Amino acid sequence: MDFISYLQTIEINESDHLPMLPLGRMLSSEALKTMDSPRESAVGVHCYKNQEAHYEILLIQRSEYQGKHSGQIAFPGGKMEPNDSDLKHTARRECHEEIGIAPEAGDFIRSLSPVYIPVSNFKMTPFFFYHEHPPALQLNEREVQQIIPLTLENLTFNLSIEHRELSAEVNSLFTRRVPGFSHGPHWIWGATALVLNQLKTAYLEWNQKSR
Repeated sequence: MDFISYLQTIEINESDHLPMLPLGRMLSSEALKTMDSPRESAVGVHCYKNQEAHYEILLIQRSEYQGKHSGQIAFPGGKMEPNDSDLKHTARRECHEEIGIAPEAGDFIRSLSPVYIPVSNFKMTPFFFYHEHPPALQLNEREVQQIIPLTLENLTFNLSIEHRELSAEVNSLFTRRVPGFSHGPHWIWGATALVLNQLKTAYLEWNQKSR
């Protein structure tokens, strides 16, 4: 069984997020019970096999702007708009706007565990799409600095987890120790790291069962 078929059949568990949660932060499902009207958003996890036949996904580095997620490493995506038919449509639309992937490109495989983002009060749902061939890309320079490919093999077996001290809020005197993945010059933390760890868990389990 290939990884895509395996991902379709397994039960996704939100506990996969735990290793990448800062100390004191609860799981998203628990946090959402006490939040007032979180805003809906969606991201696209676009996967394909690269020239070395490794499963590869696409991350982006957001442009610098006056906002809470400026310059961060993320999956392409954004908030749900009134004209979106559903969150999957949101993910496809945003990926088209940010990195040029055609809205109809890629087979929808499944959604992953939603992530609550406290700093912006968003509930973010990841949607996994598989492409038989690497998708055509066109970077929107206003929103995205660069596109960052990452193989699931590299994510699972090579990326180290690095903790950094971050301010709890802008201009705050308080800091917290936050885990993230170190990928070349990039440090990937927050909601993106939670989604990556769920993929890492699934890929590791598939790899072990495929031997």
